[in-house]
Amino acid sequence: MRARLKIHGERLLPTAVRERREAERQEAEAKLREAEDAAAARQREAEAEAAAQKRAEQIAKRRRAMLESDSALREFTVDGTAYYGRVVDTFTASAASAHNLGLVVSALEAAGIDYFVVPGLSHSQHVLGVRFDDRKRFLVSLRELYGGSPLYIAKPSPEGLPAEGTLYADGSLPTEIKRSHTVRLGEILLGPAGQVLADLEFGCDVEFWRDGEKLLDLAPEKATERIKLLLRQNPAEVMTDALVAPRRNAVAEVLPAPARTPATLTVRERTLPSFPDFLAPRVDTVDFPVDVVYTWVDGNDAELTAKRDSYRTGLAPTASARETGASRYVSRDELKYSLRSLQMYGEFIRHVYIVTDGQTPSWLDPDAAGITVVDHKEIFADPSALPVFNSHAIGSQLHRIPGLSEHYLYFNDDVFLGRPVTAEHFFHGNGIARLPFSPSQFGTGDPHPDEPAPSSAGKNVRRLILDSHSRFITNKFMHTPHPQVRSVMQEIEERYADEVDRTSRSRFRAPTDIAMASSLHHHYAYLTGRAVPGTYHFRYVHLGKDDMEQRLAELLRTRRFDFFCLNDVDLPAEDRQRVDEQAQEFMESYFPYPSSFERSA
Repeated sequence: MRARLKIHGERLLPTAVRERREAERQEAEAKLREAEDAAAARQREAEAEAAAQKRAEQIAKRRRAMLESDSALREFTVDGTAYYGRVVDTFTASAASAHNLGLVVSALEAAGIDYFVVPGLSHSQHVLGVRFDDRKRFLVSLRELYGGSPLYIAKPSPEGLPAEGTLYADGSLPTEIKRSHTVRLGEILLGPAGQVLADLEFGCDVEFWRDGEKLLDLAPEKATERIKLLLRQNPAEVMTDALVAPRRNAVAEVLPAPARTPATLTVRERTLPSFPDFLAPRVDTVDFPVDVVYTWVDGNDAELTAKRDSYRTGLAPTASARETGASRYVSRDELKYSLRSLQMYGEFIRHVYIVTDGQTPSWLDPDAAGITVVDHKEIFADPSALPVFNSHAIGSQLHRIPGLSEHYLYFNDDVFLGRPVTAEHFFHGNGIARLPFSPSQFGTGDPHPDEPAPSSAGKNVRRLILDSHSRFITNKFMHTPHPQVRSVMQEIEERYADEVDRTSRSRFRAPTDIAMASSLHHHYAYLTGRAVPGTYHFRYVHLGKDDMEQRLAELLRTRRFDFFCLNDVDLPAEDRQRVDEQAQEFMESYFPYPSSFERSA
């Protein structure tokens, strides 16, 4: 009765009062709902935090167990993120790539999944193709084999340590990884001091190839622009039984059934399936031998120093002190580390020649396979010109090394490979050289005894090229490996006989020299159709300069340059010990493992 009276009483209230009370009631209900929603949100947030905390504890527990299970594993941190890697006792880039390839192949074969080698676009990664329908089985097999290991999986990216990379030991994979059309897998390999030698740049990519027939049945709105383009380019009868790649490769994205005849590729004693078209040498493939030639001097050899000083006494004033001083001949065992860089990153090299003035490094095994020490006496056209202490003179005779390949690389011992490179970095498949042009210029005017020797030697080359080809040259070349074509050098020796002979007899660097190997060869080869400008990703470090430490640290941290040079010109005596120690520490960290060219410890 009271409730009915209350309702009737409210109806008798003025309209304004009723509306005000209704608004108050709705406001109270809204606040109540808001409070309930906030409480629910706090509950969900607390539950999410608890779940995240629980997962973090589980991950930490799995990672501890992983580290305890294998003494070769290490934790390291980059930009605040923890990563896990495997310490190795030897290292080459190709072995690192093959290691990750082996991990993937083992998972595929354990699950009985068919796969094939795909010609990828990177020379540091292997790529395998797998049918799209086998993706889930493959990921399950990986979990079974590597659930407690430091194997990483990520979507392919330019980053060697991708932030979104997932450690298999952490548990379940992110959904975007499980749905990806291509994944990259690999372990991070570490040196003896925990330095990163190989990250996921050396991982193995797995592509999930679609059946062409299923793509033909796709509704137009579900087909990507790439798929639409492939469908336009390939007839339906070809697509019906074809396999279609999820991305571009070096040969073809559509693989019809007739092209899928069996073929095999051997990678470090492992035989892998593929198809003939994927394995055939392509037009850009370098399949001819490439050697390396070093010029080297042990500036710490007292006998050599005495001999050099005896010839320097009474030297004509045209030879600059810069070009005859001790810093030009100092040795920090750079050659040892440069050879290590060849084995780590340049395994395409056939043979190495070291040209010296009767010297052999104490650490070098002269009987090691793949290396020969060559005395100046063996290559100089006129041995009576010896001794010489001039790299221009020595460079004019390198093509005379017995057994040297038609295509070779000229190295100074302070030049290093910093990343994996291939013969195609230096030569085209038709033998044409790729030249390391520098933006630095010779300048104009006549050679001057007080200017850097490369400038005066370049101006002398300019005069020869202007006379013979009516072309005015301007640019120097980088301090990188110099691609050389032996027949070009032989032709230069004949065409410019007087200038070559004069330079070969120039005991110390002089303003009359020509730079035959590092300038004349390049310009002459270019103008006669046997060389073109190349692309060289390069870092120059001037030892002793204010930015030396920064540049060395960047090289070691990123390993992102194909080549680098550690050059020392006119280093003050008071700085030498400090710079020597820093350079030695850097080289030992970058190239920590002995090459096969070194004597056993």
